[in-house]
Amino acid sequence: MTILEKREEAAEKEYVTKLEQTFRVRARRDRLLSRWAADLIGRRDVDAYFGEVMTAGLAEAGDEGVFRKIWSDLQSVGASIEQEGLRETMRKFSLDAAQQVRLADADQQRSS
Repeated sequence: MTILEKREEAAEKEYVTKLEQTFRVRARRDRLLSRWAADLIGRRDVDAYFGEVMTAGLAEAGDEGVFRKIWSDLQSVGASIEQEGLRETMRKFSLDAAQQVRLADADQQRSS
């Protein structure tokens, strides 16, 4: 294998790793957000609600599908939260999720 091929392979692995990490962070964020929202709207079936949120997230690129789903559900029960409040909560859970994924990755590397 030439140096160029090795560099290309390393770049591809790094790209795939970043994509996987981004997906895991988003899924973790959506799980945290689903638990939070389920509590506010009175849903006891948190896992089923998480599935609904994930489906909404896959239906639209970016975070808008998740935002619209949760915003609609919060509005349907008259929750007193502004759109910017929901967006801020999403940002907070994104940061929390990123930290949790990094810690899980570090634990996995230590145990390998």
